Amino acid sequence: MNSELSERELQILLLVAQGLSNRQIAGQLDISDNTVKVHVRNIFAKINVASRTEASLYAVRHGLLVVENQPVAPVSIVAPPPPLIIPVDTMRPARRWHWWMLAVIGVVVIAGGGLVWWTTQTPVAPVIRQQSSAPTRWARLPALPNPQPAQQLVVYAGQLYAFTGNHGAQWLQFDGATRTWIALADLPFVVPTGAKVWADGAGLWVVGSDDGRGVWRWDGQKWQVQPAIPATLEVAAVVRVDGALLVLGQISATAGLSAWTLSPQAQSWQSGVDFTHAVADVQLVVLEGVVYLFGDGAHVWRLDGVAQRWVADRDLPFVWSRGAVTTVLGSILVIDAATPALWAYVPGQGVVSKQIVPTQIALGRQVVTWQAQLIMPNLDGTVINAYQAVYQTFVPVMP
Repeated sequence: MNSELSERELQILLLVAQGLSNRQIAGQLDISDNTVKVHVRNIFAKINVASRTEASLYAVRHGLLVVENQPVAPVSIVAPPPPLIIPVDTMRPARRWHWWMLAVIGVVVIAGGGLVWWTTQTPVAPVIRQQSSAPTRWARLPALPNPQPAQQLVVYAGQLYAFTGNHGAQWLQFDGATRTWIALADLPFVVPTGAKVWADGAGLWVVGSDDGRGVWRWDGQKWQVQPAIPATLEVAAVVRVDGALLVLGQISATAGLSAWTLSPQAQSWQSGVDFTHAVADVQLVVLEGVVYLFGDGAHVWRLDGVAQRWVADRDLPFVWSRGAVTTVLGSILVIDAATPALWAYVPGQGVVSKQIVPTQIALGRQVVTWQAQLIMPNLDGTVINAYQAVYQTFVPVMP
């Protein structure tokens, strides 16, 4: 039944069924958005479907995805507790399904799970669903040879890397087969404690190197120096949106955040939309092309690209002083190291679920997604935790 699809097309079909956008698929497979579009169009034609939903159902019906506590791919399964609920983004326009398509089933994409029912209506006040994760969902990766708080983890082209920081030039790659960290050739620059790393399908960036203004990009083969940041500032956060690198940094402790963007076409820095509030503990994420800023323990803002200004979103229901933020299939996951807990945040709606982390798990200020797991070191870098079974996607029931 799937013989007409190539290996690459089967891979992309599975990612489509998991709820990933073309941009997310491109980043995960290290190919261009246009290449993904071509593959998706060809897949739709070969399996005779007209939408991503129908493609997801095709994957379910033909055994590529199996519902109700069955693995999607050959992975090690342990007795699972209910997974963290990561709902669809309720800020998107509600789809108008035929009456027999109103029922919704949750398809667990990574190990474990159960049925989750969801609607596209945004409640006036979010109801936070609370769960507890069992220790069986948590594992550990070997710590770096010389662990330290300044180290940063990043995933590029499916590989897990670590930058030691502290004005050093060392970086390492994790070998999943031997479960060891392998030291790579020294960087052509040094990474200060305040530098930030970022990676997606287009490359791996180190921002704030050397004197704090240096920028380097690695394409998987070699490091290339990029134009230096025009202003002297303390880099607070880095993301890429619409193909451009966005950097927010503080000029002084009492001022807001200065914004700069680096376009790959122009290869020059342009001033962006400054964030005028003085905030601490800044973290940026991009969801569906929109930049969200988390800071000051509880506040959330989004960047309105049309109005060119920062707009307040729904605040967090708790004071967040230590932790990290990442995106997980249509929602934002907030890691609170102090509780510790994992909070699912939907833009415009706020926190909708909370998962209590076992007390023996110490979390920190970093989180990356690698091989179907969330990788989260503790604050001093001596322990690297791996959490499994958090992704879920939603498809309508069809006769």
